[in-house]
Amino acid sequence: MSAPRILVIGSERTTGRSPQEALTGEYFDVRTMPESFSESDLVTQLKNPHRPALVVEGSGQWSRVFPALHCSAIDQEPANNASRVPLLVLSGSISSHEKAKALDAGVDDVLSPPYGKEELLSRVKAILRRVRPHHGIDIIRYQNITLDPRRHLVFVNDRPLRLVLTEFRLLQFFMTHADFVYGRQHILNAVWGEDRFLDERTVNTYVRRLRNKLEAASAEARFVSVRGVGYMFI
Repeated sequence: MSAPRILVIGSERTTGRSPQEALTGEYFDVRTMPESFSESDLVTQLKNPHRPALVVEGSGQWSRVFPALHCSAIDQEPANNASRVPLLVLSGSISSHEKAKALDAGVDDVLSPPYGKEELLSRVKAILRRVRPHHGIDIIRYQNITLDPRRHLVFVNDRPLRLVLTEFRLLQFFMTHADFVYGRQHILNAVWGEDRFLDERTVNTYVRRLRNKLEAASAEARFVSVRGVGYMFI
């Protein structure tokens, strides 16, 4: 139901680029970890039920990161997807010998500058297609709106609708929970997560933005405000 989570470790010091911005703009759920990370912090991230779908390593320490990815796969229960979290290494100084060593060890890809935003996104998507193929994630349809969770695309009357990540998540929540009233706190927890400290007015802001975009695109479904409670999607 949520965008693929990507953990970015370090990056700008060694590549001079900001993969966080490029990936976030493509609707990925990007989390970051400083290059001074500890192995225990990384393992905690990887053993989380909402572990990342991909790790992008830009700190020049892939040899520290890769063993943690392997160990986390061994510890996962088969029902929770026992596959190893893939690793993309970004490095501005890696030698051909070190690159070959990384790939031979099992690193999924190595990318060195100069590279453009488009190439980075294409590499990320290619890795996710290879190691986490589509398994029955259905297209969601409600009235004249179509939402593709795998590709993070939305169409109204078969015309694409541009949404930012949070708007996409909010729409996905309501399309799969239509015709019921939900309080703002419930929506915050479902869309933003219970570990986020946000005011309930955040829901109002994003519902208003999403409502305006849907109305401009001639969507048949609409938000209804329920005074003192929250919203419903009908």
